[in-house]
Amino acid sequence: MINLRLQSRAGEALSAVCAVLLFVGMFDHMTAIKYIGIGLLIAIVISFAIKSLLTRAPDHAFPASSLLIALGVWSLWTLMSATWSVNPGATLHAWLDEVAYPLAAFYAFWLVGQSPAKQQRLLQNVAWVTCLILAVISVVYFNYLDPAEPKPGLMHFYARVGHSSTLALMVIPLFATMAAKTETRLRGLTGALFCVVIGGATLNRFFWIALAVVAVVLLWPRSSRERVRAWTALGALLLVTLVAVGSSNKLRLMSRAASSVTVPVAQAASAAPGILRVVAHGADTPDTSDTQLAAIESAPAPRPATLIERLRVISGVSHAMSSDARPRIWAFYGSQVAKHPWIGIGFGKPLPSLAYGSLVPDDLVKLDGNVRTHAHNLFLNTLLQVGSVGLILQLAALSCLAYQFFAMRLIYPQLCRAGIALILGMLAKNLTDDFMWQSTMLMFWSYCGWLLGQSAMRLNTLGAATGGYRAASHSVDSKPAERELETIG
Repeated sequence: MINLRLQSRAGEALSAVCAVLLFVGMFDHMTAIKYIGIGLLIAIVISFAIKSLLTRAPDHAFPASSLLIALGVWSLWTLMSATWSVNPGATLHAWLDEVAYPLAAFYAFWLVGQSPAKQQRLLQNVAWVTCLILAVISVVYFNYLDPAEPKPGLMHFYARVGHSSTLALMVIPLFATMAAKTETRLRGLTGALFCVVIGGATLNRFFWIALAVVAVVLLWPRSSRERVRAWTALGALLLVTLVAVGSSNKLRLMSRAASSVTVPVAQAASAAPGILRVVAHGADTPDTSDTQLAAIESAPAPRPATLIERLRVISGVSHAMSSDARPRIWAFYGSQVAKHPWIGIGFGKPLPSLAYGSLVPDDLVKLDGNVRTHAHNLFLNTLLQVGSVGLILQLAALSCLAYQFFAMRLIYPQLCRAGIALILGMLAKNLTDDFMWQSTMLMFWSYCGWLLGQSAMRLNTLGAATGGYRAASHSVDSKPAERELETIG
């Protein structure tokens, strides 16, 4: 077995490289350091894999075979798509960034997850410090988080709101496992708080919905004794989520209203004389049509009939839904699936825009300038890129990954919850957008490997059969181990 408990230099080097990737991945503005780290990581991982194969190490040297097969088939299909891709170069580049590098990181963090406590603390401290820095940046430079604003000071290292909110959401399950232990409880709780601050500052409405999904999985009651406490916490969380979504909608609509006022003024200053005349006419001598328009705009809106409608109006959900271009974006890209329903147009997030961007209606582009980037849904993007076959393979790989965590529910329930929360939170966050590429994809698989490695270490300690991640039956002599599990879980 490959055992990092031996404090080998290779194991310590691997932990150091993973810590560096954990730090730079959260910022995504240190490309050279990231790729140097990935190169070192791949070299160390290959050496570990070759050593385990040559020495005929047991199954403990690798994750479960079912998961490896699912990931291998998914990797092979996405790589094969370069042969029919509309842009083979873009597909190969995307395959390296979104499949090869993340899966290498998955195995590396899986190994590090079985490392000694000292190396575990190193990665935990790096994650905590990184989230602290991002939280401070989010608060101090809150007014500069808009992608259109200049990036002064530390904001130069702030990647983008979608990237930061997604990564902040994915770190919360890790902090939850830290909060479950007495020695790391304070860091775990404060780290989760930093993540909430980061995600909330981005004004990303779906961050709160995905956060609710993560919290439900983490806080769901396991016994009758926890039921009252868990339901109270979940009820409070639901209330906070509704308030947060409403506040985010209000702030987003206020910023849109401010931009809609300043943009026409700027356009009028540089417009043709005819346009200037119309603006001056409306300002100096109001026309009858202008008067009627002003009366319509100032007229009170009809009062909502039901309580749900009132809540939607107060929270800004109605206005946000009516002004959101996503339903039309989904409809457009969904209509393109029938052109290549089985194998798609080639793997890579930019591929749908390269193939169908010129077909987007002009009025939709004016409504949302990002419509030509991607389909704003993870599964729809996968369907466009690698077809129905690829979507089935992706779902199979994620299902196998989730099963590895689910199989830990009796041995280490906290890790089971954290892993499933990580997967479901990622999927929920990407239902209205697609942030899973490059550093974000790299970090997702890194966190999955880290959590799964910790569960593998737990199984190894108990002498469990790791082929399917099922615990071996315990005899009467194993009572101390069972008592230890009760205190940890």
